[in-house]
Amino acid sequence: MPKALNIRSIVEQEIQSKGYNLSQFSQISGMNRGTLSLILNGNPSKMPSIPQMDKMAEALGYEQGWLYELYLKECFDREVPHWRRLKNFLYRCLQLGKDHMIQQVLDRVLEDSNQTGAIFDAAEEWYEEGYREQLLPLYQCVIIHERYRHAERLAVSHYRIFRLNQSENFENNLRAAIAFEPYRNELPIGFRLDGLLKLANIYFNQHMWEKVEFFADELRELATMAYENRVHMRENRDGERGLQTERHLVVYYGQSFVMRSVSLEEQKKYEEAITIISNYQDLSWFEGLDNTGLKEVEKFNCFAEANILNLHVLMGHQNMLMDYVEFLQNNSMEILPGLLSIVEAANIYGFDVSNILEKFTKDIWEIDTENSLNTRYYDYIFSIDRYIELHKKLAVYFFKKHDYNEAIESLLTSLQLSMKVNSKNNFMVCAALFEVNKEHALKSQLEMYHSFMKEVLSIEKIDLDPIFNFSDQ
Repeated sequence: MPKALNIRSIVEQEIQSKGYNLSQFSQISGMNRGTLSLILNGNPSKMPSIPQMDKMAEALGYEQGWLYELYLKECFDREVPHWRRLKNFLYRCLQLGKDHMIQQVLDRVLEDSNQTGAIFDAAEEWYEEGYREQLLPLYQCVIIHERYRHAERLAVSHYRIFRLNQSENFENNLRAAIAFEPYRNELPIGFRLDGLLKLANIYFNQHMWEKVEFFADELRELATMAYENRVHMRENRDGERGLQTERHLVVYYGQSFVMRSVSLEEQKKYEEAITIISNYQDLSWFEGLDNTGLKEVEKFNCFAEANILNLHVLMGHQNMLMDYVEFLQNNSMEILPGLLSIVEAANIYGFDVSNILEKFTKDIWEIDTENSLNTRYYDYIFSIDRYIELHKKLAVYFFKKHDYNEAIESLLTSLQLSMKVNSKNNFMVCAALFEVNKEHALKSQLEMYHSFMKEVLSIEKIDLDPIFNFSDQ
């Protein structure tokens, strides 16, 4: 690109280098000759619009977005541009994936904090159009520059960032939850319902059971209030006044009880957990059930049946094992949580469940892929946490039976997945189990373990090769 100080001189040089006159370039670019003359010859020259910039770029053989950085500089050198022009520029940068330009625009605009509301409105508009991660800088700018602690747009911006930062990295999800949590009460009720459900799930994956119970109770109270308000409006023929949620309202109500029951189960409070199940076992009374709602009610009925059997098995009722197995064979979506409970009960009470595991061998070793876990009606992150737990408990089961090869294979699977999702607690337990039983590992298993440990050191930017070599031990 020829060196020049402004857009006009650069475009003029490009036109001349290609041998065009003004009339020819007007035809090639599809731009009005008079408009081109004002841009190139006016005194002062006219600033081109974004569409005009893109037309000139294409006519001269450049990609759309050519000279955008210089365009932004000239806009602000002349005067602070009108928000409408900046909004159009931001949107075009969004479309072209010019993230660095988005940040430059925001840095310039937010020298005037009065534009915070306009930036938020633009972000919400584009969010509805389907843009997601590209909007993070806009929401972050709102958070930094919003002057009112209880402003709804501040809470919504935190909520958007919380949701956009969700990934398969457990530690990152936890940090996002902690940052969002204080702002949940300022949200519109629909966003708050969605946010509480996500918070409960994240703390579930972190095995922070008191937090799970806390947010499950808060979710139940809010869902109950939303339901009663909706019923009241119907009775008074006020209609439905815009409760916007990602899921049917019955999901939030039912899940609040499911999460509380499961958290009690994880704390070994089995009797208490059983008493909760009746609250979501039959939700057919819930008003306003459309086809989607009816399907969710069926799921909760399935959850209840599964969890009753599950809890009896965990309480040591060995006579319920085959009933549970039959249920799992007829409800494939429950196989993963079901096997987890069966193996845990085997480890606690000394049950021999080898025949049961043989029935589900294919499921145990073939449900670890993301595509497989995503086909289930549990969230992928929720499922992968259970899959890690399953292989960790399988390792303990096989160690107790002195089946060391199977134990270590399960342990390595759990270790690998723990690394993938950055589940530090699971990784630490698995590593400890491996170290205690390392003498039983095959050379190939030791090498795999060694590669995992090297990967951890690499992530932490620690290089001890060649002196650190497990395979020589």
